[in-house]
Amino acid sequence: MACLVGYSALFFLAELFIISISSTGRPRGYDDILMNSVADFPTIFILVNILVALSMIFFNYEKKAKREALLMLPATNLEKYLSAMFFVTVVWTLAVFIGFVVGDTLRMVVRSVIYGNEWISTVPIVLERLTPDAFNTRRWIVEPALFTAAEIFYLISMIVWIHSLYIFFGTLLRKYAFVVATAALILSIALTLWIGYDKLQLNMFYGTTHGDGVLVYEVGALGYILCVILPLLAAFNYWASFYIFKGFQLITNKWFNYDILKR
Repeated sequence: MACLVGYSALFFLAELFIISISSTGRPRGYDDILMNSVADFPTIFILVNILVALSMIFFNYEKKAKREALLMLPATNLEKYLSAMFFVTVVWTLAVFIGFVVGDTLRMVVRSVIYGNEWISTVPIVLERLTPDAFNTRRWIVEPALFTAAEIFYLISMIVWIHSLYIFFGTLLRKYAFVVATAALILSIALTLWIGYDKLQLNMFYGTTHGDGVLVYEVGALGYILCVILPLLAAFNYWASFYIFKGFQLITNKWFNYDILKR
């Protein structure tokens, strides 16, 4: 509950601050430019906070007493592991989003009472930004079924892989898991683009215009490759994370939850 209140206060104050500095020299009313500026902060914050939460899957169990309580719970390792993953994936995300909705509502109330502003929420803008463009049903009308299906499968695979990457480093590392996972994510994407695009000249999802002016959508070799590799990498990350969790001890290395030298 305290976390929810904290998120609500953060979004409320942040939106008021952004409006105050963005409204300089203009009427105190709302417009599209102003509301898009206000929506920037919650969009970025929600995304970053979700990744931070995933990398902190076992952060609360670093202390010996809490780790002992976790290991002594009358449940299987899989149940404990899935419960921790559910908390950082679903519960934490809901807390952040509900806090955003509450904070955004408080901002509308305050601005309406003080300045007589309309009740215009940034929630639809943020939801639209957080929804991948491939899920836009209007695109399914003009794009071939195979192209759309492959693009959506790739996007879901990418999201699951990123989720598994942060879960893996959150399980493996006791410190700086978010930093290391983010560096690994950036490096992986950079290497894929460098090797796939620059060196091998492969494409992912693209459209080409033929001589008659018809735009044809095609799935490139790199797109098919990633649709196969990403799910395999995600499965490995989850397996490795669970394997490390099963080996949790009361006293572990300062930096790692898995002692490689003893296995």
